[in-house]
Amino acid sequence: MPNPERSVLHVLPHAGGGGDTYVDVLSDMSGYTFQRVYVAPKRKPRVGEVVAGVLDLRRVLRGYDLLHVHGEGAAGMFLPLLAWKRSVTTFHGLHLLRRATGVRRRAAELNLRAVVRAADRTICVSAAERDVLTAATGPAGARRTVVVHNGARARPETGPPNRTQVREQLGLTETEPVGIWVGSLDERRDPLAVVRAAEQTSTTLLVVGDGPLRTAVERAAGAHAHILGQRQDVPHLLRASDFFVLMSQREGLSFALLEAMACGLPAIVADIPENIEAVGDSGLPVPYGDEEATAAAFLRLVHNERERTTLGERAQQRVSELFDVDEMVARTRAVYDEVFASE
Repeated sequence: MPNPERSVLHVLPHAGGGGDTYVDVLSDMSGYTFQRVYVAPKRKPRVGEVVAGVLDLRRVLRGYDLLHVHGEGAAGMFLPLLAWKRSVTTFHGLHLLRRATGVRRRAAELNLRAVVRAADRTICVSAAERDVLTAATGPAGARRTVVVHNGARARPETGPPNRTQVREQLGLTETEPVGIWVGSLDERRDPLAVVRAAEQTSTTLLVVGDGPLRTAVERAAGAHAHILGQRQDVPHLLRASDFFVLMSQREGLSFALLEAMACGLPAIVADIPENIEAVGDSGLPVPYGDEEATAAAFLRLVHNERERTTLGERAQQRVSELFDVDEMVARTRAVYDEVFASE
């Protein structure tokens, strides 16, 4: 008789972002069914919204087999449940810890140690993230963690519209080199440095996303940066582009970056360890927020089609070998299975 499906409740700090993408990627996992709930309706919620969200969650925090909490803030809120129920945590970049200093940093470290002790297993989405976690929790914490890289799937050419049609819709020529940014327009990703570099070098740049810096980005954009806002056709936009740009002060392991690499795009990335782990020798690292270095990288890719092609091929191969989505799903399922087997 086949084993019944087990239910996993995913608790995410807010709607949107990498956490939702993570659950979407796992959603076809065999043997498990997923439900997701949110602590707050948006990034950077008001205190009242968080309190209301936590109170509302009490009505749904039952009737599941495994609790999977995302982010160290949400994990801290549900610490008793992590210890009481079968549980897994994923931190997605340890942003709470990494932006804290002084007393707040110490409190964030103590929270992490408690969370890692309480959860049955903790997943780090990159080796770089695990290094940060180990520095905060010590070797004992590291023994309870496992690295499962985020994943993407190398894709063949998508259906219509094709590259030429997408460019025509955007008013772009067939031959001009085009860069693309996909992500939240917020302080952590400093889109202003990227838009200014595009304007400085007369490089066509598609900016896909929204966020608190949207108005400032639109003001900085001139003839070359096209601010598209949120789009549902990102795979087509990637296929119509020639390189990807990611400016990150902190990351877990960017799904947007991996998707771009899977489409064969070389990437200009801020030189933090997580981005370097992703791109390896298939991209161009620059210091975070450095407009001049970003502009120089733009010019290098714009004027060297052969290098773009070579780096793009390396990027696609790297995703296939190291960041395959099926491997991510299989290894996450192995973590779930291990939690149930340890009873």
